[in-house]
Amino acid sequence: MKKTMITSAVAVLLFATTALAAQQPAAAPARAAGISCIGLLNDLSLCLNFLQGDADEPNDRCCQGVKRIFAAADTTAKKQATCKCLKSAFNLVDADLYATQTLTGDCGVPLSYTISPDTDCSDIE
Repeated sequence: MKKTMITSAVAVLLFATTALAAQQPAAAPARAAGISCIGLLNDLSLCLNFLQGDADEPNDRCCQGVKRIFAAADTTAKKQATCKCLKSAFNLVDADLYATQTLTGDCGVPLSYTISPDTDCSDIE
């Protein structure tokens, strides 16, 4: 069963990576800000079990990836680009809303906004 779960997670990540790469106009602001949505998804892939409700809490590797994502977002433009990538990823991997909103706190990363389909990334400073 564990192999099936891992295979499913890899398939979801592959699909999400392909879909994000195909969204050239949406990805352009992120690239301009120096944020790679593909790289962000790679770090976030370590959290799929938690984000999709298959684990009660994020594991250490997941939290390391989350910390890398937000450490790289050190300017307003990068924070907004990260937000946009995360919103796209949220929709593509069918993430659980509660898990998405608690992930950063569970990993000890303070975040001044929540990730949801309704988040207006342009409001982030």
